[in-house]
Amino acid sequence: MQTIENEALLAAQDVMTDMLKVIHQICEKHDIKYWLTDGSLLGSIRHQGFIPWDDDADVGMLRKDYNRFMEILETELPAPYKIESAENQTHGIHNWCKIMYMEDFEWIDWWGNWTKGLSIDVFPFDYVPEKNKNNISLKEKMVNRIACIRYPLEGNVIKSALQKMINKAKIHDIYAGFNKESSVVTYGMELPYYGYAYFDVEDIFPLKKGKFGRHEFYIPNNYDKFLTTLYGDYMKIPSPENRVSHMANLKFAEDTQKTNNLDRRK
Repeated sequence: MQTIENEALLAAQDVMTDMLKVIHQICEKHDIKYWLTDGSLLGSIRHQGFIPWDDDADVGMLRKDYNRFMEILETELPAPYKIESAENQTHGIHNWCKIMYMEDFEWIDWWGNWTKGLSIDVFPFDYVPEKNKNNISLKEKMVNRIACIRYPLEGNVIKSALQKMINKAKIHDIYAGFNKESSVVTYGMELPYYGYAYFDVEDIFPLKKGKFGRHEFYIPNNYDKFLTTLYGDYMKIPSPENRVSHMANLKFAEDTQKTNNLDRRK
């Protein structure tokens, strides 16, 4: 028997699938290459959709496509979806693109705060020299540490202003602009995951489509190597105590009719 929490998760996954469809349509229209990455890629291959307990979605793009995508979103992202901003995120602004759905769902974040809505992460990927593969240089570490600073919306006013200034400077874009195309990429310089894993470009492209529920989205061409790099034996189902969710106590918002969300399933 389904619990209310399970029903909320299924409804949330349906909403995020709709969000992925919107991303796919925008990218197709503008010839922007994207792929499912991280848990969403794992879900596509191992479960042909969401990992059953997963409560977010992840998309990857090369930096040049990511920058174009960000520009296009300003005018083509349809309601009710929004780009994360100071107005719709209360616990600090991320340095990468998060597409938000601010209705219907409530949950507790890692800091114990109640928050609202759902989001999809769109991660940029940066080229790195082949010689730097699996070996972050001191310069990279320093730039990454500065570039991935988030700024809070409350607290120390001076510190917040400084962090906001660092974010607006977009040090990651400046640094990435000096990178030459190579055969290796990793997560973008502004991400805390920079250098966590390195991927051969030839294993990502040409992209192909992978099943995701009743839909198909783009995935890396050699998804097996991509996922093995991230997770090792990725087809092994983790034990219940090792299953990671981002949203604790996910539930329907007080002002939301549960049936309205469940009817979204397609």
